Amino acid sequence: MSLSARFPVSSVYRVEVSGWDKSRTFFVEKSELEWNESSGKHVTLSSAVPDGSVVFLRLIQPLSADRSQSVPYETEFLSVTPDGQNQFRLHPVSPRTVDRSGVN
Repeated sequence: MSLSARFPVSSVYRVEVSGWDKSRTFFVEKSELEWNESSGKHVTLSSAVPDGSVVFLRLIQPLSADRSQSVPYETEFLSVTPDGQNQFRLHPVSPRTVDRSGVN
């Protein structure tokens, strides 16, 4: 059994998350993205975001003058923490294609 199978590799990144909350108000919030090989990408937000919403994550790079590109993710609501934060699993968003008839 490999070491990563017994102890899944997990990384934490500082990110800026933006999108629209349940009251349809635009928000921008700094958070930490936890990226785990077995459970995927997770983020905890103070904003109440509807399940299945699209949010945009931008990596915060402390030593870089360049701003990274925002990347869209779909939210999967997981739980509310004891201190009232909302936990989400994030899934990549694929571009939608339109067929010749104009129907998605």
